[in-house]
Amino acid sequence: MSALDRQWFFRGFRKQLCNRLGEEKANTIWTDAGLKYDRFLEEKPQLKDHKGAMALPAVALYQALYEQGEDAEKLLNAYGDAMGTRFAQIVHGLTSLPGVSHLLWKHIDHIMDSMSSEKHGYKRRIVSKPPEMYGVDILSCPYHELAKEMDCEHAALCICHMDKAYMTGFRHIRYERSAAVSEGAECCDYRLRFDPDKD
Repeated sequence: MSALDRQWFFRGFRKQLCNRLGEEKANTIWTDAGLKYDRFLEEKPQLKDHKGAMALPAVALYQALYEQGEDAEKLLNAYGDAMGTRFAQIVHGLTSLPGVSHLLWKHIDHIMDSMSSEKHGYKRRIVSKPPEMYGVDILSCPYHELAKEMDCEHAALCICHMDKAYMTGFRHIRYERSAAVSEGAECCDYRLRFDPDKD
């Protein structure tokens, strides 16, 4: 068993590959990606503690897919979308409990700090604070930076796809993001507003 098999976020990707490419090819890609991922960790053990370490499995999978002639970006992004949709359903269920969305909004600046502050490897610019809107521009993301260092920056896009999908799940909190650093923009422009009419 490789370290890739223990990655909770990407575990379901193997099944998706089997459905799309057939079991034999999917297993070849998964095994190759697992070897690549193990090699990353063996050659640079400090990467285990990198703030963007979640991007490492994506890089390994991207490289393995590319070498097998597959559209790595399309397959990984589709998986990110699917995972984001699953998380959005969970988030929607939780924020449908009475008072939860109001409580989240009351503490939204602290919650966003805990998810994307500089101590987590991000560089950001706060644009506005509640009550009207919480706005933050993410100028640099550790997932994208690590993937870029490994000459595979598009591998991190699947994480952006997951993020964009799951953030729509919050009840009463409207989310917008029109750009992403990983897509070549200057920043990821997160804008959150409380909206009592949003289901």
